[in-house]
Amino acid sequence: MLTITGSLTRFLERRHGMPLTLRLHEQFVDSCKSEEAPLLDCKVGDPCLRRRVSLLHRTKLMFDAESVLPLDALPTELVQLLEEGEQPLGNLLLDRGLSLSRSDLSVAEAEVPDGSGKKRWARRSVLRSASGTRALVVECFYNDIWKRLKHLDRYR
Repeated sequence: MLTITGSLTRFLERRHGMPLTLRLHEQFVDSCKSEEAPLLDCKVGDPCLRRRVSLLHRTKLMFDAESVLPLDALPTELVQLLEEGEQPLGNLLLDRGLSLSRSDLSVAEAEVPDGSGKKRWARRSVLRSASGTRALVVECFYNDIWKRLKHLDRYR
């Protein structure tokens, strides 16, 4: 699952019958940072939309995600839908007929920033569409997602 190259939310819905709901934490216009700019083919300081969300299945947290999207290539309609904060990014792009490719994928086990020493799986990648829309996406997975997938697969 960590190496899925398309929309993870769409994969979970279709492959595992696991529809996810989105909880928007914050979304704001920001400046692209030095470590983000080369991955997004933009300049440091260029305006971008930064979005932090959690994705849940039946009220249980499955993963957190942060997306950074340069504003120069975002269609107005997509910006409006993102601002509504109701749908995952991958679904919004696919529902608009934008084919997605995922590049610069890296997967690692990362320490939880609460000081507990616990670790969670995380991945970082860049989503690109043929229309020029691009997004740097970082996802951190809660252990409950692996339990839920195992449970759902048992009944398939």
